[in-house]
Amino acid sequence: MVDETPRMNEPEIDPPGEPTQAEIDAWVAAERARREAWLKGPTPEERAAYANRLRHRRLADTFEEGEQRLDESLRRGLHYGREGQLAVEGAMSLLYRFSRRTFAELVRAGREWEDETALPSRRRRVHMDDEAD
Repeated sequence: MVDETPRMNEPEIDPPGEPTQAEIDAWVAAERARREAWLKGPTPEERAAYANRLRHRRLADTFEEGEQRLDESLRRGLHYGREGQLAVEGAMSLLYRFSRRTFAELVRAGREWEDETALPSRRRRVHMDDEAD
């Protein structure tokens, strides 16, 4: 049988994976110092560094928004430019097709209109009596 009672002159060994009392005390002291420093607030150097980071972040955000607006306006300009080009090409195509198909019909209609509304080009003799017919 094995004797499990601790011996007098041997140091106690903590189980593996558990912190020693010295490590716990060091952690408590470090945590206490960290909390006291937090309660005191930032140092002037930390404040200056934070202000500098904040200024740089705002400046970067401003330029990023400007770039996004510029990208959007360029994209919109290209889009509307292309649509304008297509509209002009479509109008020219319709005009060309229209003129080729109906040019002769329009000329014929114009001549008929002139014949109906224009003054006679020569005088006709009108008989007053019924015998002339």
